Amino acid sequence: MPASLPAGTHSLPPLGGRLFVAYRLTWWLLLAAAVLAVGSSALDANTNGLIIALRLAKSAVLIAVAWILLRRRPRDPVAALFGISFLLWTISSSGDFTPSNQFDWRLLVDRLRFLPFATGLLFFPDGRWQMRRTAPIAGAIFTIFFIGVAEATGLLATQAYLPLAVACVLAALASLLNRYRSLDLTQQQQFKWIALGLVTGIGLILSARAGAALFPGGPKSMAQNILLEAMFQLGVVIIALGFLTSLLRYRLYDAETAISRSAAYAGLTLALVGTFSASETIIQTVGQRYFGSGIGDLSGGIAAAIAAVLLTPLHGRISGWAEQYFQRDLIGLKSALPDLLDAPSLSASVSKLSAAVLPLIEGAVHAERSALVVDGRLVGARGVTKIAAQRWIEQWDEPTVADPFDRDDGALFPLRMAMRCPLGRIRAWLLLGPRPDGSFYGKDDLDALAEIVRPLQRALVLVAEREIENARQRRIINGLSRSIAELSKRLEKVEKHDER
Repeated sequence: MPASLPAGTHSLPPLGGRLFVAYRLTWWLLLAAAVLAVGSSALDANTNGLIIALRLAKSAVLIAVAWILLRRRPRDPVAALFGISFLLWTISSSGDFTPSNQFDWRLLVDRLRFLPFATGLLFFPDGRWQMRRTAPIAGAIFTIFFIGVAEATGLLATQAYLPLAVACVLAALASLLNRYRSLDLTQQQQFKWIALGLVTGIGLILSARAGAALFPGGPKSMAQNILLEAMFQLGVVIIALGFLTSLLRYRLYDAETAISRSAAYAGLTLALVGTFSASETIIQTVGQRYFGSGIGDLSGGIAAAIAAVLLTPLHGRISGWAEQYFQRDLIGLKSALPDLLDAPSLSASVSKLSAAVLPLIEGAVHAERSALVVDGRLVGARGVTKIAAQRWIEQWDEPTVADPFDRDDGALFPLRMAMRCPLGRIRAWLLLGPRPDGSFYGKDDLDALAEIVRPLQRALVLVAEREIENARQRRIINGLSRSIAELSKRLEKVEKHDER
């Protein structure tokens, strides 16, 4: 165990030697089995063509995710567990997902898929684990796995596997959430991506299963059947993509934006469906009482019109709530910066202003480094030495037009925000480095920066002009002082001459 690990903490070793060979061999065998399972499912003449297309699309995504994890994270044990799990999931979900009383080999494969998936969650994201917290959950995972295998093979007649498996996954997530605050920022962002994928994906899968349970004999129409299948397969795809994004650390710092928008769309959908259902029921009940049964044909149209009228205000309120709850850093930047700029202590110099605003901006948009340039002079820098920043500024071909951003992905500061004086001339630049994962800023980050540009440039211009005026007054005072000193010397000489 590395000496840097805290006491009681262990780490899974990177895959190597025979274990690595066994992993690759297992991967290729599962890939061959997945292709055969998908191919046999596609040739099933009793299955609707659209359902086959949905399953093929899902299978292609899962295989692609497993392949990318194999190529990009070949020796990562956590990525290996999820790669194997996604191949097994491709096999188990290639047929109907509605449970039946007859033995189905896909159920056995699904139980096999649960074992690496739940274990991977337990060791996510870096393979570290603590015996005291991890061992009981790991024991429960293996116990539930054997219960699932016994149920799938007919050795047990219970139906306990599914709720126990869900509880085990929740326990693994709870264990990860318990140590969330001890994770570094990058690992916290990884957790947010898998949380988004799991919440959205499992929600769709459970909705599909609930919809199938409402029709024990099967859905009433082929359209309903296709909708349920699409929800299930989309849920699987979203879970896989969430893990892929997290494990590859791709655009980690867009997690808050994705979560905020997903929550907003989900809330808006539920609000509109609830409004439509309630309006239709009320209109139909009241209308039939006073206007006869004919009003029932109009109730759906009237309810849809009410939902359409409420769409815009509901979208605004729900989106605002989601941003306040999931994008607190950006909301805090937009609300706190104007108040900070009004502080009298910051009006003394642009250096003090820079020292106060750069940490706030840097933390909100997760910039690795930042700097502030006023009138061609570097007045502040964070995450980079002033010498390195000044050297880059001297080599930078400063544009004369920026509206308000200037972008160059390969630069030390890939994002530059221009700030102008009242006459329109660019007086200052906010320079921002990349995010820790190397990705560029998202639309919400740019929108937040564009919203603060006016108060920031107003404060910078005022303080810079005040500095210029103070310097001018100091020069005048210094000049007067020198003149007075010279006059004093001359008067002394005249007085001494008169005394003689």
